Amino acid sequence: MNNFKNIAWLAGMVFFTACNLTNDVTIDLPAYERQPVVECYLEPGKPFQLLLTQSYAFFDPFGLDSSFLQKTLLEGALVTIRYNGRTDTLENRLTLDPSPIKIYNYVGNNLVPSTPGTAFELYIELPNNGGNITSSTTMLPFVPIDSVVVNFNTDPTFAPLARTLMYITDDTLQPNYFRRMLHHASLDSVPEQDFLVTDRFSQTALIAFGSGYDLMEGDTVFNTIFHIQQDYYDYVESYQLAISGNLNPFSQPSPIKSNVQGTGNPLGIFTCLVYDRDTTIIKR
Repeated sequence: MNNFKNIAWLAGMVFFTACNLTNDVTIDLPAYERQPVVECYLEPGKPFQLLLTQSYAFFDPFGLDSSFLQKTLLEGALVTIRYNGRTDTLENRLTLDPSPIKIYNYVGNNLVPSTPGTAFELYIELPNNGGNITSSTTMLPFVPIDSVVVNFNTDPTFAPLARTLMYITDDTLQPNYFRRMLHHASLDSVPEQDFLVTDRFSQTALIAFGSGYDLMEGDTVFNTIFHIQQDYYDYVESYQLAISGNLNPFSQPSPIKSNVQGTGNPLGIFTCLVYDRDTTIIKR
């Protein structure tokens, strides 16, 4: 009986002591040096468009007030893109691309050529002797969507529900990288699917991308396939990992894998965006 009392007394002391095991810790973080961030996606048939912004520290206030654009957009830079022996200088003006909604602050007057193999060279001279940014990319071949098939579930429990199957034909003679996106109702909605894939997972030239059985008759579905380069694949994968790491205190930091470089110490991506998109209204 005395042993039981001693054990109970020790357990109680441990419990009450453990309730006071928290300590406030002050961590001195080094001053964050903001970096220029480049996003330039060359879409065939669209004007040359580029977004040049500045990065924020993790704990910086990020309010969408009237000064947000002034604090975020990096203005006054010289931006040129060289291709086919010519050089286009992009004007520093704010532009809205409506579908899906994107903004740019440097825009050219000429349209991006679609010829596969066309090489593009980016040069940015930052204002106030902030250094330069360079990058290069090459136009990839267009990979079309062969077909989109609608299947209704035959199980009576789920009979009203349907899915889509999107098919493409892969060039098996070379490695290819793709980004698959699936939107419901609107391209500005949060995508139902958004993932990267290489053709190494497929044993045949015909590749299928399917949705779940969660579509009703009359729904509108947007299937999109992007044919992308490896550096864009690495860039998207790295920032997705960085977002996941910020949400998990036990994750290791994930650096952004950029394909821009220069004395301006930049982050970002300069790439061609070749894609096909199919709009399907679900019908029996």
